[in-house]
Amino acid sequence: MRHKHYLVLPALLAWGVLFMVLSEPLRSQTKLVSMENLSKSADVVAVGKVTGTKSEWDQNKTRIFTHVTLQVSEYVKGGEGSSITITTPGGEVGDVGELYTHVPTFRPNEEVVVFLEKEAPGRYRVAGGDQGKYNIEKDPGSGRLVVAGSHRLEDFTAAVKKAMQN
Repeated sequence: MRHKHYLVLPALLAWGVLFMVLSEPLRSQTKLVSMENLSKSADVVAVGKVTGTKSEWDQNKTRIFTHVTLQVSEYVKGGEGSSITITTPGGEVGDVGELYTHVPTFRPNEEVVVFLEKEAPGRYRVAGGDQGKYNIEKDPGSGRLVVAGSHRLEDFTAAVKKAMQN
């Protein structure tokens, strides 16, 4: 009987450690943000084409930020001017790179719909992390522009406008 008690404590400890290890990924997951909430919380929703990216160190040379220039073809919400600058954490300067999870990346000539929050005069950041950027592609069958792989661009922007009204 005494030997059974010696097995209980290690078994409980093992279960405790297992629970902590398995539950950590659940706590670190990004909370999904609905398009309705993104639409309402964003200062600007823009459709456009990435015309340039430039990564640079912050003033203290401790973090890298990338400045993305977006040539805007349509403002679905807010915004003015023909282009807008989006700042994201991370990027590459020389042979040093920083990568952040849940932060969107941008490539030159990429067409996107972005939900943006004002960061400073003339500078914006993507709302909702990587959930605030949607790629626009041409559907090979119809030739129409689609967002998120299957939604026609016109339908997507109409849904954003409707979500702002609710």
